[in-house]
Order: sequence, then structure tokens, then C-alpha cells
Amino acid sequence: MDILPHQVIRMVQFGMKERLLNSKTIWLCASCETCTARCPNDVDLAKVMDVLRQMAINSGEPLGDSRVPFFHSAFLSSVRKRGRIYELEMIAKYKLKNREFKKDIKLGIMMFLKGKLKLLSPKIKGKKEIKDIFSQVKKGVIG
Repeated sequence: MDILPHQVIRMVQFGMKERLLNSKTIWLCASCETCTARCPNDVDLAKVMDVLRQMAINSGEPLGDSRVPFFHSAFLSSVRKRGRIYELEMIAKYKLKNREFKKDIKLGIMMFLKGKLKLLSPKIKGKKEIKDIFSQVKKGVIG
């Protein structure tokens, strides 16, 4: 990360929009919510990062890395379809779009062998509600 989480919040407070939207940090955040859970000031940093990513995409400005929109699209597509992230599907969609098929193969194999990548998509409750949220966002009801 080129900007630490507490610095992101400070930069938001100071209106440093351009620097934030051009940072690598907003794209490296995995939205795991660890920082949100640990924040002593109850700041939902994961939500802030989500908003900053969307602002960067909506700005129309070129992003620091041309692969960013591909990853963002693959991530949201997986959540929209399954109600949560399914890593193998997301990686496949990302690799098809950016055409970097051989890159990260060793890492992928290691993650699979350690049980970090599952062959089957996890089942969840509430998929319909998540699809409804995406539908409302598309219609402009939310956001």
C-alpha cells in the first residue's frame, strides 16, 4: 500500500481526492473488514475504500493500472452471481479479460494446495437479497 489506512481517512478529511483516487491502496484493499473491526474510532474503512474505488471508476480518468477495472468487474460479477466471492470463477474471468494466463500460476497452485482456493462455490443463504441489492443499485435506488 502506498497510503496506510489511517492516512486514507486523514486524506478524505483534507479533501485530497485526486491523490486518493490515483493511489494503489484503494485497489489493494481486499474489503476483508479487518481494519473496520479493529478501528478504535468505529470508522468503516472497508466501506470508504469501496466508495473510493467506485469514485475512481466513475471519474473517467485513467486508472494507475489498466487491469484494475478487469479485477473490479470480475469481483462484482462473482458476488452478484453467487452472493459472495468464488475465487476460482473470479480469477478465471479476470485472466480472460487481462490475457495474463501464465502469470501467478505458482501462487495459484500453492493457494490451492493450502486449501485457500476451493473447487466448488460455497453455498450461502440470502442470494436473492444480494441480487436485489445489485438490481436496486442498477436502477439508482441505492447509491
